Amino acid sequence: MSREFKRQTAEPPTLVAPDAGSSHLVSIGPRQAKQDDSKEEDIRSLRETLAAVQSVLDVTLNNVEQGILMIDADHYVRLYNKKFVDLLEIPRRILGNPLHFQQIIEYQWSVGEFGGVSEDIATWIRSGGIFKSPPVYERRRPNGTILEVRTTMLEDGGAVRTFSDITDRCKKEEALKRAEAEYRSLFENTVVGIYRSTVDGHQLRANPALVQLNGYTSEAEMLASVNDIAREWYVDPKRRDQFLHEMRNKGRVTDFISEVYRHRTREKIWVSETAWCVRREDGQPVIFEGTVLDASARMQSEAKIAFMAHHDTLTGLPNRAYLTERIEDALRDIRVSDRFAVHYLDLDRFKEVNDTLGHAAGDMLLRLAGRRLKKCVRASDLVARLGGDEFAVLQFDVAEDGQAEELAARIVRSLSTPFRLGPHYANVGASVGIAVAPGDGHDVQALIKNADIALYEAKAGGRRTYRRFLRSMEAGLQERRKIEVDLRGALSRGEFIVEFQPIISLTSGETEGFEALIRWQRPQRGQVAPSAFIPIAEEIGIIEPIGEWVLREAARQVACLPGTPFVAVNLSPFQFRSRGIVKTIMSAIASAGLPASRLVLEITETVLLRDDKLTRDALHHLRQLGAKIALDDFGAGHSSLHYLQKFQFDKFKIDRSFISAFEKDRAASAVVRAVINMGRDLGVSVIAEGVETLRQLEGLKALGCQAAQGFFLGEPRAIDDWIAASETPGDEPAPLAAPSDAEADPRRFGEHRASSS
Repeated sequence: MSREFKRQTAEPPTLVAPDAGSSHLVSIGPRQAKQDDSKEEDIRSLRETLAAVQSVLDVTLNNVEQGILMIDADHYVRLYNKKFVDLLEIPRRILGNPLHFQQIIEYQWSVGEFGGVSEDIATWIRSGGIFKSPPVYERRRPNGTILEVRTTMLEDGGAVRTFSDITDRCKKEEALKRAEAEYRSLFENTVVGIYRSTVDGHQLRANPALVQLNGYTSEAEMLASVNDIAREWYVDPKRRDQFLHEMRNKGRVTDFISEVYRHRTREKIWVSETAWCVRREDGQPVIFEGTVLDASARMQSEAKIAFMAHHDTLTGLPNRAYLTERIEDALRDIRVSDRFAVHYLDLDRFKEVNDTLGHAAGDMLLRLAGRRLKKCVRASDLVARLGGDEFAVLQFDVAEDGQAEELAARIVRSLSTPFRLGPHYANVGASVGIAVAPGDGHDVQALIKNADIALYEAKAGGRRTYRRFLRSMEAGLQERRKIEVDLRGALSRGEFIVEFQPIISLTSGETEGFEALIRWQRPQRGQVAPSAFIPIAEEIGIIEPIGEWVLREAARQVACLPGTPFVAVNLSPFQFRSRGIVKTIMSAIASAGLPASRLVLEITETVLLRDDKLTRDALHHLRQLGAKIALDDFGAGHSSLHYLQKFQFDKFKIDRSFISAFEKDRAASAVVRAVINMGRDLGVSVIAEGVETLRQLEGLKALGCQAAQGFFLGEPRAIDDWIAASETPGDEPAPLAAPSDAEADPRRFGEHRASSS
């Protein structure tokens, strides 16, 4: 037969229907086919019908996905289809007519089809036996395919056997088993809590980590105890409502921070929850699945860092940033009849105490002054330390004239009482300037500026006194205006110079780079401290050309140094607001021939306050150029963690205020350690600023700080001095090998950056 479906028979059968009501086909021999001539036409018609049926049957059998083999009671093959031949790879030379089942078995045995079976089974197979039990089994062929074999015994002793290729199904089942095993291993062994719950809050599953987090010893114990998540878990049940709101609107929550109870002990902890909704095909939620992570340590760290970002580490008082926020709040909420006062003050003889008794005594004085100030005010008022020996008091509800002056007088009296500093007494006193809102200013800058002008007048009036701001005090700004006039032409007259302070690797002891520091040589006035002119340059709008000059000079001069040290240049917030800042930087390094990889751009958190597209794009483009971005004065401004989520930095610079205090102050030490650890975890290099003593240096090295700068390690010097030092054997400083632990020369304090931030 030409068709792939084969019917094996000794003589060709004739297929007929025994009666009109039967659909079964039976085989009849030639003798039964002899009919009267009168029935010849009917027989021929019936044979044609049966041939057509057989044709349909052939096509059907040859197109099913199963291999089919039928044998009779004597084990002769009665039929097989094409899929049988293909699945078992039976060669055509074997498929003779008649074909005995034993011939197929012998061929399969010869090609190793039954390798690995036991001797008893092998004997049975080779004898041509048909397995009646089990009726269904799986067999792996030598080529790796897996066949499902089904045997159906017929009443006449024959059998029908089907062969199905289940290789893909087995692979999927095996993959599913592996996935289930992996999931179970993850579920059982991860340190992250995993749960499954109903939408209404009933726990269905909890892994060991979540069980332990809630104070239980087994999942069964926990599930039996927890019935209502909203009532039993969240400290604030409204958090459950917020959770459900997020799930309904977004289908998931990510890093959902809540304060919760440990179910068993009712101890309060913080957790971070990430969850998703499992839905039916019609979109209806069925269950919630999610993870729970103990966030208590994280929340404590964030709270501590947030506190430190808004508080002075030395005194524990609010800092300038926090004061600014409170003044802004007060101005925003002010009513027509409301008044509040800003008292700006500093200690009159603080520098003398610092220089004669040392910085430890100076720090003690600042702490004691802060405590006295807090005793002078009401609980509703605010005392802040602005930096150095400068403090501010925000006095609310100034209802009567003279009320602000009364508080200022009380402050002066309190701070004029001698301070006991160990074995010494210090008689310092204070001067106070007052500005009352809204009359003396409608914004933060105006109020602080006018309070500062009043403070200047108080100092000019003999100190240990106070002054309320008056418009007539504008005369006291004449010196400032002279500075403004001279400053506008200083750049064109070549009065600025750039010096370079080394940044030392605490691992190798080598100089890895320099920070550019600007100096103003004012004619007839001598050198002016950057703190005296940089803020003015920013206010009068000339900081951009000055900053660009510093950038170009720093790049040009450092490019002349041997080796590949980097140069760090400060960018002020005013420079960063320029739309041309990226082009300016590209032009500067191109003109100098300095690779972008050797340029470090230092920015403060003030730059990031805008958090607009211009700032983000500028930082992105600068990093793409290859320049490094350093976050300067880390921790001294606004909350740094907020910016770490949005911006990528290459270096952190720890503010000098933390370095000066971290040996003796536990809070400052914690900040330094936290910044170093955070830098290590984020892959960011950490540089400590203002290192003044050997103890500070050794402490930083022990904490794993990567680099440092300060007068103890190297003073700012002209680039020619550094070139000469590198060319003269033995003349280059070796700051890490300092011979003693002596304090740095107090005259060295107050180094300033190339631009203010």
